[in-house]
Amino acid sequence: MNLHNETGINVVALIQEPLGSSRSYTLRLDELALDDGLYADGVTGSIKLTRLTDGIMARIKAKGDVELQCLRCLRDYPESFSTEFTEEFRIAHDVRTGVGIATEDDDERFTINDNHELDIGEALRQEIIVALPMRPACGDQCPGPDVTEVGDNEPPVDNRFASLAKLLDETGD
Repeated sequence: MNLHNETGINVVALIQEPLGSSRSYTLRLDELALDDGLYADGVTGSIKLTRLTDGIMARIKAKGDVELQCLRCLRDYPESFSTEFTEEFRIAHDVRTGVGIATEDDDERFTINDNHELDIGEALRQEIIVALPMRPACGDQCPGPDVTEVGDNEPPVDNRFASLAKLLDETGD
């Protein structure tokens, strides 16, 4: 089965099957929102769902690209990512009656909603963010910050500090 631009999977049939039963899906997302203004593009991968005693285990493999800003030159560049993880989803409602199933307060697993749909979107979003570099850099060929020539006797100024230089000029220091 294929998931195209969807992160929700109806698992009602899998919940009713014996323990250890599984389903496999192909994942393809054109775009996945990660944060304000940050998106993963061309996300592809696979999902394997396995029935557990009180939930479903999802094994997810995904790869794609994210447009990041280089910390050195401040230009946008595409950063590829690859992630592989497992996440457990708790059954929150009985399939036959629809009644909610009580859980412990410290249960931090994702839940399967009352329509018996498992949504991998949030788990995938979190794992992609973790897979991205903490200090994004566009590579060895990074040109570095833009430099502006000031005058004959003064050294070049990094444009990132131009606003600070203006403050110095205004205070007379």
